[in-house]
Amino acid sequence: METLQVVTMSNIYVPSSEMRTILPLYESIPEGDGPFPTVILWMHAPGMDDFSKKVLDDLAMAGYYAVGMDSYLNGKYNFQNRSDDLMFATYDVTTLWLKQQPLADMERLGAIGFCMGGRHAYLTNAYYDHLKAVVSFYGFPHRGDEGSTPQNMIERFTAPHLSIFGSEDKGIPMEAVNAYKEESSKQDLDHRTIVYEGAGHGFLNFNSRNHSPEASEEAWSETIEFFDLYLK
Repeated sequence: METLQVVTMSNIYVPSSEMRTILPLYESIPEGDGPFPTVILWMHAPGMDDFSKKVLDDLAMAGYYAVGMDSYLNGKYNFQNRSDDLMFATYDVTTLWLKQQPLADMERLGAIGFCMGGRHAYLTNAYYDHLKAVVSFYGFPHRGDEGSTPQNMIERFTAPHLSIFGSEDKGIPMEAVNAYKEESSKQDLDHRTIVYEGAGHGFLNFNSRNHSPEASEEAWSETIEFFDLYLK
């Protein structure tokens, strides 16, 4: 794995004198004086696009210092050739960078992800113990290697987790959602599973043909309420 150097999205084209690979970040800063409760965004399959940036901006409007990493490294990788090792390498670099930022309150750290990123948000809750709240939108709780699906790793979660799905998601059968919900209900942590009837995969994404304004409004309200409960 190559060495990663963090830059903000505004400096994405600045070359590194040490020939390191640049990790672009998009950050959105709330009004007022920090440090702020902080949320890391796991990007969805299309990457750090305008939808992802709007999610970060909306988090900032709700009072969170919000940061999303471009784990495709400005086009060097894509959905077809990415790997979990790559994704988590960018996450590790991002958290190290955040520890140096006076705006970030690392004692009030959360994560959120959509689609592919929703699955990574699940795995983050299992692999790390520094999160206080995590939200996954349609995050494929049934996918992964044998023994390492989010559902099978629930016992390793260390933070409360909100899971949001659409009942008409063609990639996530309701059997998988119900199995995850049943397993999560056995845990002591606050695990919440919400299913929006009639909504398809990617319903929060305004660029998606499955976009549902009504479900989006309700789901985002639930998201902010959940983060407020555990991060503020």
